[in-house]
Amino acid sequence: MIKSIIFDFAGVIGSDGYWIWLKEKLPDLDNKKRYFQDISVQVDNGTITNQEFVNAIAKAVNVPEKIVWKEIFKRIIINQDLLNLINQLKKKYKIGLLTNFTNEWLSQIIEIYDLDKYFDIKVISSLEKLVKPDKKIYSTTLNLLKSKPDEAVFIDDRQYNVDGGENVGIKSLLFTTNEKLINDLENLGIDI
Repeated sequence: MIKSIIFDFAGVIGSDGYWIWLKEKLPDLDNKKRYFQDISVQVDNGTITNQEFVNAIAKAVNVPEKIVWKEIFKRIIINQDLLNLINQLKKKYKIGLLTNFTNEWLSQIIEIYDLDKYFDIKVISSLEKLVKPDKKIYSTTLNLLKSKPDEAVFIDDRQYNVDGGENVGIKSLLFTTNEKLINDLENLGIDI
């Protein structure tokens, strides 16, 4: 029986402002994507600081450091319909947030949009020094939710993270649209 539902942030609850901004700034992003993925993983797993991340991005994109977060933040659109769904689900299920993100930025987003109230627990990669799809970060999330793998559902917009959840025994869903997610949850017997 499902007791917990775990959501990713970027690309699910909020748009992925980092990649949206990079695509706007760099017409040749495909040629440089690996660099930006690597540096993103470094800040997400806490091996570099948020400021080091900003410095590197600013230099690579050739913009002043002080505008990086402002510009990225402007491109983060919160999926209010999904938050409404989470509010409904919260009446019957524990709700977790499991995200690869820099805590410095995510804390601001959570505060500005008053997102704390939607989650029973939050697992942020930069605080854990682990990133999805590492098995340990899923286990940490399950432990905080006091759920076994077969009692949880995980939702992410990246297939490799979905696969990571499946690899630890969590039923995991690839997020594309709110409508598809509702259908997928109903197919799992989730009471919405």
